[in-house]
Amino acid sequence: MTRKQRLVALLLVWTLPSAITVGATALVYSAYRIDAVDRLGDADRVAVMRTLRAALDQAPEVPCTAHADHDPALPVSVTVWSKGQMVARVDGYGEQLAAAVDQAARTLRGGKQIVTMPADERATARIQVDVTYGHKPLGGNYGLLSLAAFPGFADMLAIDPGIEGIGADVDGKPMLLPHEMITSKILSNKRPAQALPEFAIGVDLGRVGKMLAQRIGNKPVDETAMFRFRSDAFVEWPIDRRGENLPPVQLTRGNPPRPKLTKQVLRDAALAGGRYLVNHMGSNGRYVYEHDLVTGTQTDPLKVGTSYSMPRHAGVTYFLAQLYRITKEPWLREPIERAFGHLADLLAAGKCATKLPDGTDIDCVLDKGEITAHLGSTALAVVALVEYQLATGDTRYLPLATKLSAFILYMQRPDGSFRHVYDPRTKKYDDEAQLLYYSGEASLAMARMFVATKDPKYSKAAEAGIDWLVHWYDFFLGGFMFGEEHWTCISAEAAWPAVKSGDYLDFCRDYGAFLRAQQPVAGDYPDAGDLAGGYSVSAFLLPYNTPTGSRTETMISAYELSKDHGTPDLEIRGQVVAALEYLVGQQVRPEGDFSSQGPADGGMPANPIERNVRIDFVQHTCSAMIRASEWIDDN
Repeated sequence: MTRKQRLVALLLVWTLPSAITVGATALVYSAYRIDAVDRLGDADRVAVMRTLRAALDQAPEVPCTAHADHDPALPVSVTVWSKGQMVARVDGYGEQLAAAVDQAARTLRGGKQIVTMPADERATARIQVDVTYGHKPLGGNYGLLSLAAFPGFADMLAIDPGIEGIGADVDGKPMLLPHEMITSKILSNKRPAQALPEFAIGVDLGRVGKMLAQRIGNKPVDETAMFRFRSDAFVEWPIDRRGENLPPVQLTRGNPPRPKLTKQVLRDAALAGGRYLVNHMGSNGRYVYEHDLVTGTQTDPLKVGTSYSMPRHAGVTYFLAQLYRITKEPWLREPIERAFGHLADLLAAGKCATKLPDGTDIDCVLDKGEITAHLGSTALAVVALVEYQLATGDTRYLPLATKLSAFILYMQRPDGSFRHVYDPRTKKYDDEAQLLYYSGEASLAMARMFVATKDPKYSKAAEAGIDWLVHWYDFFLGGFMFGEEHWTCISAEAAWPAVKSGDYLDFCRDYGAFLRAQQPVAGDYPDAGDLAGGYSVSAFLLPYNTPTGSRTETMISAYELSKDHGTPDLEIRGQVVAALEYLVGQQVRPEGDFSSQGPADGGMPANPIERNVRIDFVQHTCSAMIRASEWIDDN
């Protein structure tokens, strides 16, 4: 090989991979990207809704005066919601937006569902409008993504969930709007890792094809005929907040715009979460564990089954006590005590109470039907009991907290770590099982018991527990990787000033930096500004609201710990603010509850497209909100 040939070969080695990558990126970008359009202005949204509201009310026609252009090949889609259910859906086409809206209004006015709807129900119903635009293929249609190393890759990345819908270029041109894909639960259906059953991504294109086919008389719809589109969506305000010239609420993935963060906004959001939990509590003190906002289905708190979690019961009660401590809202006290009453009933029936050889009374929390006790249930019960005592000055639960704390001390090893599982029948602990969160929760329980009692055995136990958690990372890669250390930094700050360790602050700062690498900021994800502040590992994966909430809780503690040490960490503060801005936008509020069945305001869905609410979703996110409300307005 000549010198010139060697130089050419080296040049190709250096540049060809980059050239191929850039070329593939450009090809995918040009083939698949749907450019976001400017959203309708206030005046046009008012004009559109005035025309449609007249049609829904069966009032005299009001021709649409909107001036915006529109793609005549795609519809303006109108959905009518009543009591959380979709009762009508019509489309309108036209050379201009106004013409398309007028056609949709005429169809809506004559629809059987609307004509037969009682006048009072029509008045309270809410109209959602989707001005659709863009027309691009699905991922597999050009074969570009079919080169992936595993089947179904194109399905997993077929659309931007909650932003894009799917239609078909066949006679009748059926289309599934973004919100219809959410409520039909055809998103997040692929589970690529069996070891992570909760990790789901992608759309069920088989079901999409069947649903599209049903809309055109069950004529077959081939996947190659499907296309993607976007919509500019907005919805009416609730009837008690409607105004003649008040612009309808713009929606992104079904959510209204985020409110500006202030102390009052965070306080109101946390209280709304508290009301949600109180409204979802049974007479026995047990919570409605899960509520599906799409179907209205709720778990029954009076029926004891296998789907309940006692650590989450205790954690939610801890949040309500925390909320009461900060707000002093009187309506919180009775439900908290009702939840404690349920714990007392379980303790009486659990047969965990016993004496240690030295005569110390211990007890632990078991749910009905459980035969082994988990440390987390008992630890968070102690945290909740102590929080209530600190909030009210009522010491009646202290004897119970003392017995439960004795159990936690019994489960601690000499090195500070904790055993996590105990069998009340044999009165033996399992020395092998280690479960997420429990050691941090137990350390927090000990730190809070010290605050309540000033007994140094609790601060020593908390210090030993936190030392073990923090120094577990004392190896070469320890500063570059972390597990779920939510409770570690919360317990570290709770132990201050009884335990003052610079190691704890260093650990929490490192953990904060690790988490910030997973937190997109505005501009990181094109056309997905609503995801900024949440925690995710890719633009393809939506943030889950619970880990965003729990990580925000722990970063609040990290920030407060930095203030305790006299060195407020403004990076962590900014991290917390960004996450809270995301979370308040995710919470169900009256302006965005139109598609929710059952009492939903204050609830926190799993993520931007999964509309189920579990009690711990509300607990973690709203705990972060109420804690940050105490300093958010500070300069």
